[in-house]
Amino acid sequence: MLKIRIRKKLSPWWAYVWGNRKLLCRLVGAGIVVAIIITLSMPNEYETTVFTVAEARTVSVDAAGGVTARNAMGSERIRDAVLPSHYARVIATPQFLLPLSHMTVRLDDEAGTTLTLYEYLSTRISRPWWSYIIRGIFRLPALLLSPFRGNDDASLLQNHTTADTDSLAASPEGVTRITRRDAAVASALRKRISVEINRDKQSVALSVRMQDPLVSALVADSLQAAIQAYVTDYRTDKELNLLRQNEALLEQSRQRYYQAQEEYARYMDANRDLAPLAARIDRANLRIRMQQAFTEYSRLTTLVQANRMRVANKRPVLKVIEPAHVPVHRASPSLLLNVAVCLLLALGSGIGWLYLKRNRFIIRWRRRPSRPRRYRFVLMPSHRRVVADA
Repeated sequence: MLKIRIRKKLSPWWAYVWGNRKLLCRLVGAGIVVAIIITLSMPNEYETTVFTVAEARTVSVDAAGGVTARNAMGSERIRDAVLPSHYARVIATPQFLLPLSHMTVRLDDEAGTTLTLYEYLSTRISRPWWSYIIRGIFRLPALLLSPFRGNDDASLLQNHTTADTDSLAASPEGVTRITRRDAAVASALRKRISVEINRDKQSVALSVRMQDPLVSALVADSLQAAIQAYVTDYRTDKELNLLRQNEALLEQSRQRYYQAQEEYARYMDANRDLAPLAARIDRANLRIRMQQAFTEYSRLTTLVQANRMRVANKRPVLKVIEPAHVPVHRASPSLLLNVAVCLLLALGSGIGWLYLKRNRFIIRWRRRPSRPRRYRFVLMPSHRRVVADA
């Protein structure tokens, strides 16, 4: 019974839609044309992905200062603060992107043009035609208000055109200052880099999308090396700070051991021939203190040597499974995807229009035809009155 009601209810609607199939066919054709125009207007982009596996982020250090694979009894665990889940945030910072933009890249052309990534992003990136229209619309209010702002916009424009790529410097207050052009280049590079983390498999996929395939592969390889160097420097600095602390403790333990040794030697020289019980107790206490100082001094000596070995032998960060290679096929634009999106929009808008039209949601204002007015005259005793009939 329910199926019959649904069929009776929907059959008039689909009959109405089928009766307006010419409108839907026109919209579908227009959608296909728009999808082709959009695809031809968008520049080709190539994507390179470097698949890596993260190494151990927590290591155990035994009493001798050596790195062990297992968490043994009495060992100390050293954890990293920069985890793979933080790589996306690290890569998005200007302090990481601007030094990367100074690398030299080579274009995939016959001349083998060589330039920096900063210059490539500034001068060699193509954009669709509608981006210039949108940019002009947003810049129009600023251009209209520029005569009333004085020379501020002129100075900003001069800084924008004559920007120094080495402007990434810290002020005496500790605040990093960059120019507007550097911020624009960093933003453009940030949009073309993506990091995908798989916590279950402990894998890190670094992807770079550029309009030149060779540039995409070179930047992906440099990005992987840069993130490895960043985390390695962090670990090295951490080990160096620990080494400085242990060396300071070693120097203090050395002084305590020498002092205890001197006290024991002076006491033995002064009380060599004495054999009372108090003298023997003091001598035993000084010997125990000297042995404790020597044990602490030996332990810190071994620990400092292990710290120096860990500083020299840098722990690996990422194991590269799939290195960067020059892509062959473009990643975007996709004609099938654009056609599918435009077809869905065309059909959805057409069916929505028919629904509104059928349910009288659209009010059409029609001008009523004017009718000629007819007049009649009524004779009154005192005067003549003209009455108009509607």
